[in-house]
Amino acid sequence: MQLELAMAPRAPRVLALHFPALPLQRALAARGGAGGPAALVRDGKVALANGRARAAGVLPGSSAVQAEAACAGLLLVAHDEAADRAALVGLAEAMLGLAPAVEPAFPEALLLDASGAHLHAPRGAALLEAEGVLAARARALAAGLGFRCRAAVASGRGVARALARSGREELVVVPRGQEAAALAALPLAALELPAEVEGRLAALGLRDVGGLARLPEGSLAHRFGPCGPAAARLARGEDPSPLTPHVPRGLPSERAELEAPVEAAEPLLFVLRPLAERVAARLAGQGLGASRLELVLRLDPRGEERLAIPLARPGADAAGWLLVLRERLAALTLPAPVASLALAAVEAVEVGAEQLALDDRPEVQAALETVLSRLAARFGDGALFAAEPVERWLPEGTWRAVRFAAGPARAGGGAAGGAAPGGPAPGGAGAAPEPADGPRPTRLLSPPRRVVAEGEGGRLTAVRLGGRVHAVASLTGPERLSGEWWSDPFHRDYYRARLEGLGDCWLFEDGEGALFLHGFFD
Repeated sequence: MQLELAMAPRAPRVLALHFPALPLQRALAARGGAGGPAALVRDGKVALANGRARAAGVLPGSSAVQAEAACAGLLLVAHDEAADRAALVGLAEAMLGLAPAVEPAFPEALLLDASGAHLHAPRGAALLEAEGVLAARARALAAGLGFRCRAAVASGRGVARALARSGREELVVVPRGQEAAALAALPLAALELPAEVEGRLAALGLRDVGGLARLPEGSLAHRFGPCGPAAARLARGEDPSPLTPHVPRGLPSERAELEAPVEAAEPLLFVLRPLAERVAARLAGQGLGASRLELVLRLDPRGEERLAIPLARPGADAAGWLLVLRERLAALTLPAPVASLALAAVEAVEVGAEQLALDDRPEVQAALETVLSRLAARFGDGALFAAEPVERWLPEGTWRAVRFAAGPARAGGGAAGGAAPGGPAPGGAGAAPEPADGPRPTRLLSPPRRVVAEGEGGRLTAVRLGGRVHAVASLTGPERLSGEWWSDPFHRDYYRARLEGLGDCWLFEDGEGALFLHGFFD
């Protein structure tokens, strides 16, 4: 007997989050979390109303017309089970950043594995204290996304869920072994038994969970079949069933329908903010960072506009995304007002924790990333790049464009990343040239511009460029550059010249008597 007890499965510690009136919370969260009277309408009748709507006289069972007449400014929410399930799944993905496993318990609850609660509390904290910290963080995360929930930590899925659903406290942590006492005073409805079983138990005079726990299993099995003993065990706090973890499928996307078509950018940004926050939270929960977003604006009455939003650095920072989105929307001219919008992460990479050096300033880095993202959003992917040196003799071939990475330079690496998406590099492999002797201009013209030389007595005195004559104030050189006989041989004599009206310039003579302006020393 002792051996059997020792091998009995141990109920897992579970944090349950219950989201009361989830459909109404979802609708209000999509409108920026603004509070107000709201009611859920199913088959033309009010099925659910929040506190402000009930206070104004909106009662379940009344018609939608009666509800609107009773409450000015009432938000009527159509029943949409798919949208409610999607909202709960989105919350589950956001919670993955707090717990190793999260199970959506439809229609209104999440169950989190609380076995890692000690990671959220100070070292040496007691288990119950750590579980309380985990529950508080989960509630704060939900609140940041516009959802209110009650929380309960207990041993067992069903126990924690019942306490979160029907308990009197907003947050409760039940020590192991005290589940039955915590459940005893709850109504039978807290256990979410099949309606027939609950109705027959009520017919026997049972009103609370404690009464069910005291009934012998034998008589329950005789009356209710296997459901009877199972309900009694749950009432006594015995629930060793494991969680069924949610596994995200694909990258997150969020959408919102507008109450009325909108043309201005500011109202769109107001709706975009909660969308961006939810997409960012879902990415962060999975340890991902978006490198590209897509915003889809559905127009009224038809048509759509798709905006690709490249990001300078993968991340899950909704505030930074909104700056870029503001930039794009401000520059956008739409043929029709917007009826709905959807924001999705279309490219993402794993983002690990970054170890900062003592002299690192993450706020400066974040500001730089925002600027780079705005530049990329305004001018396109190819407009933002870094120059990487290439071993060639030909001056215009000594670099190539690569993707710019805004991360701080580390030992063995630099700011430049992989090859740029804008096309083939202008440079190519060749024999390693020796370091150049002379200084190089800060700007090169591509291609070099032909100029007309004017001289006197074999001395260059001026150059003509675009119909204007620029006197030569000084001239040094030449520096001879030649090579690459194996592919496209060249032979140039370079001079540094100070030209009137142009400053210090880089000129070359191509070996056939033609003179070119190739760059400027700024």
